[in-house]
Amino acid sequence: MQILTQPDKESVSAEAGEYLNSLLTEHKTKPVLLMLSSGSALSLLDYVGQTTLGENLTVSMLDERFSVDESVNNFSQLQKTEFYTQALEADVSFFGTLPRHDDTMESLKTRWETDLKTWTEENPKGLIIATLGLGKDGHTAGIFPEADEKKFKAMFESENWVAAHDVGEKNQYPKRITATLTFLKKIDFALAYVVGQEKKEKLDAVILKQGKINELPALGCQEIKDVKIFTDTLK
Repeated sequence: MQILTQPDKESVSAEAGEYLNSLLTEHKTKPVLLMLSSGSALSLLDYVGQTTLGENLTVSMLDERFSVDESVNNFSQLQKTEFYTQALEADVSFFGTLPRHDDTMESLKTRWETDLKTWTEENPKGLIIATLGLGKDGHTAGIFPEADEKKFKAMFESENWVAAHDVGEKNQYPKRITATLTFLKKIDFALAYVVGQEKKEKLDAVILKQGKINELPALGCQEIKDVKIFTDTLK
């Protein structure tokens, strides 16, 4: 794990975005699955050049909010970016996570997991690149803290690559479908984008490997083969 610090949010975005661009450029001739976190982490896509995009690239979300509301659904937010427009023009493939009219959380979860497993089977030498975030409660992707250790393990550390669950009052968007910790272990390169002093305590704990994973799910990033944390919080 490598920690890269900058003095402000804009500088963090630039450094992380340029690193993402360099990864996609370096591996342009290989099959790449790019898994994206939502929210402010989408700003990293502003630094991805159109020349890095092509038919070898497949893009999906790392976490989804189960909603057809375009202002809520993460994939809908991705579709509003210039990156998405350029990617379509470059024949990039997408695993969409906007619910269909007859979808349940379970049906979307099953379809999404099938897409991910099929991609890995068809591309045994392919690479998985992901952008990660860190919530001030210690969550990452849609993996939220859970006091019941057995429940957490069954949901996020089983053989499943994707989990569907309702986080209740833990988040304003409770219905979540997310990549699990089992899937996170398959990621080859991860960029963790962590800005804001309110996240410093949890980030420090992740770096020092302190706590239980069910109480601090972001500890799961320690299992990723190559992870770089881009932050402004270590001052």
